[in-house]
Amino acid sequence: MLADLGFYCLFLAALLAAYATIASIVSGIMRHRRLYRSAKNATYFVAALTLTACLILWFLFFQRDYTVAYIFKNSSNDLPSLYTLTAFWSSLEGSHTLWTLLLTIFAAFALATASKDNEHILPWVTAALCSIITWMLYMAVTHSDPFVRMFPPAPNGQGMNALLQNPYMAIHPPTLFIGYTTLSIPFAYAIAALCYGDVTEGWLRTTRRWSLAAFLFLSAGVWLGGRWAYVELGWAGYWAWDPVENSSFIPWLLATALLHSLLVQEKLGHLKRLTIVLAVTAFFMSFFGTFLTRSGIVSSVHSFAESPIGPSYLKFLAALLLGFSAIFAWRAHAILPASVEKAWGASRETMLIVTQFLLLTLAAIVVIGTLFPIISEAVTGQRTSIQAPYFNAFAPWIGLGMIVLIAIGNLMRYQTSDIPDLRKTMIYSLLGAIPLTGIFSYFGEVLSTPKPFALGAQLVGIYLCSWSFLCLTADLHRRWIVDLKGNTKLLWHRNRAYLGAFVAHVGVLVAILGFLGNYRGIHTDMTISAGETKTFQEFSFTFNGITTRQDLNATLFEAPLKVMRGNKDLGMLYPAKSKYPTKPELLNEIGVRSSFWNDLYIVIADFDKQTGKTVTLQVHKNPTVRLVWISVFLLCIGSLIAISDRFRGQRSRDVVAGDWQVEGAVHEK
Repeated sequence: MLADLGFYCLFLAALLAAYATIASIVSGIMRHRRLYRSAKNATYFVAALTLTACLILWFLFFQRDYTVAYIFKNSSNDLPSLYTLTAFWSSLEGSHTLWTLLLTIFAAFALATASKDNEHILPWVTAALCSIITWMLYMAVTHSDPFVRMFPPAPNGQGMNALLQNPYMAIHPPTLFIGYTTLSIPFAYAIAALCYGDVTEGWLRTTRRWSLAAFLFLSAGVWLGGRWAYVELGWAGYWAWDPVENSSFIPWLLATALLHSLLVQEKLGHLKRLTIVLAVTAFFMSFFGTFLTRSGIVSSVHSFAESPIGPSYLKFLAALLLGFSAIFAWRAHAILPASVEKAWGASRETMLIVTQFLLLTLAAIVVIGTLFPIISEAVTGQRTSIQAPYFNAFAPWIGLGMIVLIAIGNLMRYQTSDIPDLRKTMIYSLLGAIPLTGIFSYFGEVLSTPKPFALGAQLVGIYLCSWSFLCLTADLHRRWIVDLKGNTKLLWHRNRAYLGAFVAHVGVLVAILGFLGNYRGIHTDMTISAGETKTFQEFSFTFNGITTRQDLNATLFEAPLKVMRGNKDLGMLYPAKSKYPTKPELLNEIGVRSSFWNDLYIVIADFDKQTGKTVTLQVHKNPTVRLVWISVFLLCIGSLIAISDRFRGQRSRDVVAGDWQVEGAVHEK
């Protein structure tokens, strides 16, 4: 009965979303206020009904109701409470329903908190959002219904995917989906700007904040996915240019390019059309990544099995692309450029555009590398494998360009090629980077890199990151001490967006320093018997036999290792193999000891299952991995600081705030 009620909630929500879409379009054309209010209220009811359906599904999960096929496939009697909660989105139907729920909630929130400055375009915003929601709900009640019944019910379920029974995977999908969802708001405002025929300061402010929110959640989502891969899969890495990893990285790159485009538009009024295209493209690519995940056309540990939802997603993507192209061709001429011409010379806005070019270039490289195997198989019948070396051939050069642009771009000013105190800043930063490089190289053990080319690349990369950081610091010092006379309160209240960007740019530099550690990681395989001690680099390991213990619903076969570094006792590490009741295979449980400079990372390759007296270990020393995790915290903190800014940007010269009376009388009926 409850399962049927959940289905009908989704069905009714789909009907209301379709009504809200049509009513919003009509109200936008006729400028009918009451009809728009009706559409907005319908959107609120859509969110409430979708939430009700999801709460019912969660309740049925905790009731172990195996008359629901989705619960039977993704739950079991032994599943702990945390993973019973997260089993909701552990497979196709539930993850689609979760994304739909988030879309409805964020759409309702965006409409409820919309600024009066945007009142004249809200019907078109609502129409764009509700059209997407309508399609998502249509899919939820047809191709990916989470409430499909099965009889007779089984006494136990098949169990949740054991790889997903991890705290990071419990929060990675919702975080990533929130990032995708928040991209829908700039998308909707971009469509609304085209339909209305102009952008206003209110439009710019709203789009900027939602784009920052998308950047924040996408950064956190990508990081959580990398962290999960690092601690769960046992290959000692966090990024392998996997097709599904790429599908989440591409929207992040486009969202970052969108933020830089919005900054130029805020300050000078230029790049309006490019901003609209980037907002739509970022949203489009979030759905494109979902198509890859759900179609079964890529082979990945992250992806779902092939299902009927894949072709439907492809049709939706084609309709979305054709629809936007038609609207853009029809209405783009109405988006007028800034009234004052701009001579694009050496200036800050030029650096922002070059930054966008690099971001879009990397996005294109990733898209090509991800799609080429699929296209080659469709054309020739044989799939050509694109591996990490293809991506790694381009990424370092993009990273080098980003380092230089972060330094020079932040020192430059708008509409001028002059850099204040250029000579003094360059001397300070170029010389100051030398001791910073030396300190990092010493403690990071950079000079122990065996390959000369890798050593040279690291030293150059570390030096340039240090130089870029000092350039950023010099610019902050000038703004604070010279321009604001050391007034910290004024710096915080009037330069919050700048401070957020400063922290985020430092985060990018820290990330690059972390990535450089991949050049000098080392590993070995060792077989060790009970009571034996073996060494690896400066570490020694003592093993006393396999032990068995129960952890929630998993049986762990642990290899306790006493770890020493010289004469210093570093404590115990417990790499293990785990066995889940509903799965036959053994999975990796990693033993990791992290420090600021290195991770000691140990995986059990095999062990004597009869006596437990011998174990074969894969031992890795991974440099500067912690810097990668720290960098994402900096990106997120910088985003939060920028979002809190009151947006005191310069009004574009050709922007005039609109209202409902701009192009006709308001109709009250």
